[in-house]
Amino acid sequence: MNIAKKLSVIGLAGLAVGAFSATPVMAQSVADFYKGKTVTMWVGYSPGGGYDTYARTVARYMTNHLPGNPKIVVKNKPGAGSMLVANELYNVLPKDGTAIGVIGRGMPMEPLLGNSSAKFDASKFNWLGSANNEVSVCVSMKSTGITKWQQLKTKQMTVGGTGPGADTDSFPKVMNNILGTKLKLVTGYPGGTDVNFAMERGELGGRCGYSWSSLKSRKADWLKNKVVNVFMQMSTAKHPDMPNVPFIMDFAPDAKSKKVLEFIYARQAWGRPFLAPPGVPADRVKALKTAFMATMNDPKYKKDAIKQRLEVAPISGDQIGVLMANLYAAPKDVIEAAKRATNSADKTEVAKAVIPIETVKGVITKLRNGARKVSYKGQGRKGSLGVSGRRTKVTIGGKKVKRKKLKVGMKCDFTFQGSAAKAISCG
Repeated sequence: MNIAKKLSVIGLAGLAVGAFSATPVMAQSVADFYKGKTVTMWVGYSPGGGYDTYARTVARYMTNHLPGNPKIVVKNKPGAGSMLVANELYNVLPKDGTAIGVIGRGMPMEPLLGNSSAKFDASKFNWLGSANNEVSVCVSMKSTGITKWQQLKTKQMTVGGTGPGADTDSFPKVMNNILGTKLKLVTGYPGGTDVNFAMERGELGGRCGYSWSSLKSRKADWLKNKVVNVFMQMSTAKHPDMPNVPFIMDFAPDAKSKKVLEFIYARQAWGRPFLAPPGVPADRVKALKTAFMATMNDPKYKKDAIKQRLEVAPISGDQIGVLMANLYAAPKDVIEAAKRATNSADKTEVAKAVIPIETVKGVITKLRNGARKVSYKGQGRKGSLGVSGRRTKVTIGGKKVKRKKLKVGMKCDFTFQGSAAKAISCG
């Protein structure tokens, strides 16, 4: 039985895990603990990307299913492909059930793959569940002339990454090391939204390790207008949306390479993982897991997700836990080969991203999430910016104001770095 099938079988068996576990008697009930409290959901990426969108959508409804109905606030802390959040959840943030997180699907594998910056054991996290399973793709901008992956064996294309352990950084190296392509990696972007900005500016030729669910929900216009070409899909099974897009498993040069690819892409099963630190009291972990899956089945959540073109294909925290345990028990030779495939830069030119600070005069066209997301157009450009309550200076008529004072139609100067607004100055 191959690794992918083994993980799947064991994962399904894991559905029953937890049903018979005992919950210790607590002096304070879960509802009493959470009543009046705030749960912070930390997202390891910048605002506007797929992980952030899933997090904010889940947070809107999960509070209704958690005993005591605490307020759930989403905060972004991008860094090293979400490793910053993973490390802090494991080592720093509260272990009482008031801190949960959303990290990249590849992050749990980093300790196995030899990343010394990963200060955690992923098998010890409390996995709440995943909002979907995932298929990743490689895309090229139309301007590159790249329409088939085989062209990359002789022609170099520059792709963007968010940091070690992220799909955007690992998958280009896998392509180069196993299939012999010539992808150049520019890494260090705060999030996928910033990578997309760089593609639109012509700084990058494409992106490899792009969630299909994000591409079709956040950049549907790219597909409709054929701005990008999807030339490879990567997972342990093809996506039904893309029957004719090449599938990486079909191009493994030998049986050993296929096993390595199966190990690497096992992460796709937990496509958008939500987790809590180790050490959280068992009854609160159970409540968080139950609330997460209840949210996944909430008709209002499903309607909202579908409206945003987000895929709804959840798996439970118990499934992830079993899959994770099996992943950590994989044969050493397969792990070592996967480590080389995802980490070795011998066949990959790597550069550090330089993200310019820009200012555009324009008008506010849309506000979302209490002005945490501001869309603008002006000077022949348009885009969306994340607005931080602490890091973005917002002024109207020269006076500093809170972001909620911004209104659609205001004429402003937008100063930003990537997708993050540094200042918005309106007349």
